[in-house]
Amino acid sequence: MNHPLRAAYWLAKNLIERGQNLKAGEIILSGALGPMVPVQSGDDLDVEIKGLGRVTCKMV
Repeated sequence: MNHPLRAAYWLAKNLIERGQNLKAGEIILSGALGPMVPVQSGDDLDVEIKGLGRVTCKMV
């Protein structure tokens, strides 16, 4: 999208089309926070963003 504000605009527009909206205080991550890595079925992912939290998932 060539600019992070375009990504935020796209997100807001698509949420409105679905009857949702962005709420005050929500955090928008409009770009990559780290290097892209290939994943495959069976891989376990564990990501932590300081100040936001942690998420884990298993690729199926």
